Amino acid sequence: MTTELKLSISRFLTRGSYALLILTIAVNLWTENAPWAAFLFFLIPLLIFLPGMIADTVRNLIWMGFALLMYFVIVVYKLSVPEPLALDIAELVLTTVLFSASMFYARIRQTNNL
Repeated sequence: MTTELKLSISRFLTRGSYALLILTIAVNLWTENAPWAAFLFFLIPLLIFLPGMIADTVRNLIWMGFALLMYFVIVVYKLSVPEPLALDIAELVLTTVLFSASMFYARIRQTNNL
């Protein structure tokens, strides 16, 4: 597998899972009839990384990895109930995919000075 193919796959997974995670969190909060403060609390930290995602900077990806750890902890806590919601499971999967893909993408770009 070439470096260009690895970069394109990991870039696609990073951007796709980022968009889907924002959408999933918004839909999950909307179905739970959460107040607007909850929307701000959960979505603003992710939306802060949007300009860096558009500019495609490695530093942005690394810092987003740290922020994703918070989302991972929250979603694991939400899954600790006896019957977790399907959207919570989707959030866990998307958070894990986003973290893995973005760290893989950042690592490839750093090692190849791209």
